[in-house]
Order: sequence, then structure tokens, then C-alpha cells
Amino acid sequence: MIKISIILSVVLAVLVSLIVLYQAGNRETQSAAQFRADSGYLEAKLSDGVTAYQVSGPENGPALIILHGGTLGSLAYQGYVPPLAKAGYRVVVYDQYGRGFSDRPKAPLSIDLMRHQLRELMDHLQIKQANLFGVSFGGAILARFGAMHPERVLALAYQVPVIEGASVGLTGQLVALPIVGPLLSRFVAIPSIISRGESFGTETEEARRVVAHFTEQFNVQGTERMMRDLLLGDALSNRMADHVAIGARGVRAQFVYATDDPEIKAEQVEAALAHYASPDVHKYKGGHFFSSGKTDELAAKLDGFFQPR
Repeated sequence: MIKISIILSVVLAVLVSLIVLYQAGNRETQSAAQFRADSGYLEAKLSDGVTAYQVSGPENGPALIILHGGTLGSLAYQGYVPPLAKAGYRVVVYDQYGRGFSDRPKAPLSIDLMRHQLRELMDHLQIKQANLFGVSFGGAILARFGAMHPERVLALAYQVPVIEGASVGLTGQLVALPIVGPLLSRFVAIPSIISRGESFGTETEEARRVVAHFTEQFNVQGTERMMRDLLLGDALSNRMADHVAIGARGVRAQFVYATDDPEIKAEQVEAALAHYASPDVHKYKGGHFFSSGKTDELAAKLDGFFQPR
């Protein structure tokens, strides 16, 4: 009986220690509303929460919507806005739910939540059809949206898009474990995601601003939960069936990717673009973040592709 009592006491002490450790590691000290208060972004109150967005360029220009990836938010793609707006596009950038200045809704972060957010934002802005440009996870959202709402799409441009899903590795498997999963999420997965975002670089003032914003967003209540959803849910699932459906409808598409990307293998991208008729293809070297420093060049390629034919 004494041994059992000692064991129970030890287990209880360990559990209490883990709870204290977990609470002490909580970095979420502000709401999404507080975070975006001085951001300069506009707010669209959609059915799942507030979406933060910006619109640039002529009001009557063809709409061009930019979708960021799973790590860096819309601030990382502001460099595309001036040249595309100057070219005559009505350029929209926005933060997906769970990231950046947008809300962290209670609904799990899924691929269809992201699709629904994009559709509602287009409705809010009274955009019937748009050119869509998505990077990495943004490319996966584009594929899902294009397959489900082809009537809303003028053309699609993918940059290093998630195609066959993304491997969450051992960290993702551990985060899924009961009881210890949230602890591992807070002290292993989230620091790993932050480290990945920081690999974007800090060589320029703009890059430092993007990385600082990216890191600060983890202070927003609900960010950790939604990042965990991103790892464990269907957001990063296989989108090849969507590409097959889009290609069968004859939607125009551009694919820009890195042949040495360790995250999105070139053969995956090439398998997807094979389903499109005469896709506009551009290959680079430089890994997943190859686009750093090439914004003007890539914006020119987007303009050349999106020009009405």
C-alpha cells in the first residue's frame, strides 16, 4: 500500500510539473484584434472570423489575389504588389485564418476552411473572377479552390506548390500523441516552425521586418492550436485529384518551382503540371525559398502570364 501511495505521489508530482511547465511556456499574450490594430490592414468580417487584407491598384483592373504559404504570412509577399498594381491589376493580399493579422477561429484549420475563406473574401470584395497566385501551401489552397469553384477563376499561378501533401515527420507524429502531444507541440513543433520561418533570411531590412512579424504572430491567442491543426489535419493533404479536375476543365496555369527544393520535390510538381494543357513553366534553383531577391522578375512572369489572351 505504501509503495502504491509513493508511485501515485510521484505520478501526481510529474503531472503537476508538466502542467506548470506547459503554462509557463505559453507565449500567447494578445488577441488577433490587438495584433492587427495598427497593421494598416482592412478587415472583412466573414462567417468564420475576421480576415485581414489589403487592396492595391486600379479599382477596375483585373483582380489578382495572392495566397501566402503555411509559414510566412502575406507581409512576405508585399514585394509583388507595387509592380503588379503598376501593371494595372487590382491586387489583393490577405492573411489566412490562424496566421498573420487574421482571426484564429474555433473551427479546425482545414483545406476547405481555407477555400471557404477565399470564396467569402472574394464575395466581400465583389470579385466575381480573379487571377490567383499561391505559394507553397497557398498553391494547395489554389488547387482546392480551382477544383471546387472553376467559375471564379481566370487563371492559376503556382509557386513551389504543395502537391502530394507534406510530411510532418517524427515531430508531427509525436504532436499527435495524447497527453504529451500539446507539450511537444509547444516546446518542439512550434520552435521548429519558427526556425523554418527565420530561414527566410535577415539580409535586408524588409526580410528582417517579415521575420519579426512572423515570430510575433505566435504571441496571438490560438496560433499554436491552429498550427497544430495544420500539422495534424487535412490542410496539407494530397491535392493531385484537384489538379486532375482543374486540368480537365482547361484552366490556364503557370508553374514556377525549384528543381532542388528539398520540401516540394520537382517530380511532384511535374506530375501535377502534366494534367494541364500547355502550362507556363519556369524552373529555378535555390530551394523552397528560391524567390528571395527575385520578386520583380517573378512579378513580370506573372504579368506576362495573366495578361488576357
